Amino acid sequence: MKNINFLLTLNVGKENNMAYSLPIRLYKYFNYYFKAANGKGHGVHSPFVFSFIQDVLNNKELKQEADYSNKYRALVNRMIAFYKPSAVMELEAASSNQVHALKEIDNAATIGLFYLKQNKNAEDLTNYFNAALKKLNTESILIFDGIHDSKELEASWETIKMNNEVKLTIDLYKLGIVFFRQEQLEKENFTIRF
Repeated sequence: MKNINFLLTLNVGKENNMAYSLPIRLYKYFNYYFKAANGKGHGVHSPFVFSFIQDVLNNKELKQEADYSNKYRALVNRMIAFYKPSAVMELEAASSNQVHALKEIDNAATIGLFYLKQNKNAEDLTNYFNAALKKLNTESILIFDGIHDSKELEASWETIKMNNEVKLTIDLYKLGIVFFRQEQLEKENFTIRF
């Protein structure tokens, strides 16, 4: 008879953001995968989102330039290469002091593209989003990592999607991408397979 050892990890932090267990994460991923719009653009009726899928998600030239083992990191690099944002700010929530990071955002003249990596806390996600809102323009893009890692993070993502300033969101399961395009008259939320 084999001995089975269990490792119990407690994620103690603000708001008790417990990550989903493996079975729940698998269920959520498969649910996303089968409900998401095709990752090739078929059936997407928004010209801007279709362009995003064709020119960023599936652009072979940009894929070769941004060849990383992490496809999400590579995607962020392709977005920077394609959209050419005026200012790029990248924070790793797991290793940054939130007060210092919020001061950095506050001191920025504007934010063209903001990428929050390794975030495991819903309250932090909301705080970073609210701080970045003050520095955005119609061309700004926010990218949040781990939006489906816990119930609390999913709730924060839903709150971000409902914000009046947000015009368009794209859910790639691991990444949530937020656009503020003023030319977009109606709010749209897309879930795309990636």
